[in-house]
Amino acid sequence: MKTYLVLILVLLWTMLPPTEAKQAGPANGCGECHACSTPTEKDPCLRGCPRPRTTQKELGMGPDEIVINEIESEYEPVHFAHRLHAGMTAMDRGCQDCHHFQEVGGITACKNCHPADAADENLEQPSLKGAYHRQCLGCHQDWSHDTACEICHVKKGQEPTMSRMSQSPGSKLAGLVEPEKKVWNSTYGGGTVVTLFHRNHTEKYGVSCASCHHAEGCAVCHAKEQKTAEIRHSEEALHSICNTCHAEMSCDQCHLKQEAQAFSHSRTGWPLKSYHERLSCRRCHGSPTHFTKPASGECSTCHKPWDPKTFKHEHTGLALSETHADTDCAECHVGGNYAVAPTCNSCHDEDTAFPAALPGKKLK
Repeated sequence: MKTYLVLILVLLWTMLPPTEAKQAGPANGCGECHACSTPTEKDPCLRGCPRPRTTQKELGMGPDEIVINEIESEYEPVHFAHRLHAGMTAMDRGCQDCHHFQEVGGITACKNCHPADAADENLEQPSLKGAYHRQCLGCHQDWSHDTACEICHVKKGQEPTMSRMSQSPGSKLAGLVEPEKKVWNSTYGGGTVVTLFHRNHTEKYGVSCASCHHAEGCAVCHAKEQKTAEIRHSEEALHSICNTCHAEMSCDQCHLKQEAQAFSHSRTGWPLKSYHERLSCRRCHGSPTHFTKPASGECSTCHKPWDPKTFKHEHTGLALSETHADTDCAECHVGGNYAVAPTCNSCHDEDTAFPAALPGKKLK
């Protein structure tokens, strides 16, 4: 009888589904931790333990400035211009360029993974000092060619020898001289001269440095006390960069017989006044890759809401005199048409006319 019961139990066990029969084993397969199919005690071929899920962070989540004061007993705190660095061209991968691991939630502090007292021999997980130095020197030794401690660290009680980076990239610390234009000679039969108005692209069209120079590091253009580097691109690379915006243009529109003339808004039939000359093109025409024509030339097309009471006439390049400051706009701009010259005969006789007689002082 006992033998019969044992046979029944064995038979029932063999009939269980594979998942139920193996419930006593590990929940995951061997490959979760072992990189090979036959791990041994001497050679377990273990994989790196998986980290908790990392998350994407945005620039707006970080502070403008970070004060590093772990060694304030010996040195003055280091004021790190976080937002300034995060907006640099070389940081094109985003936060992960420096913050290579971020848990769900807020910003993970460096010291959470890099303790101050960690062994210096562990290159995979350096100490806090090593992590800071690795991040900073990775760029700064190329830029300044100097790794002296006092570049960043000021001895307690001493005045800093280097001004804080309060200005944008491209200012005092950069030494960058932006060319007005670049001219290339090509072998294209239709036209051998190609002109790029570099300054117009950055100042007028709103094209950022990273749009074209995403493959170059900071030191290529911003190396301290060095002349601006001559960046050379292959023919394929140049076309790839330009075609980002100009893919629909024909070859003959760029390849000419002689140097091209810089764009002038006057050729469109609407010369820009002083109050519009300072604006970038995208303020009125939208995306630089697909400029569109404004709906009309009326001020209200762009300036909404239009309120004459709050409008500052100085923006037009002319500051109204005290006698004209409270005059209704329609007295000079008949019918609200600001595209034509103002009239003076609403208040003055025919001997007073614009622009010989101005209602104020012209600004430079």
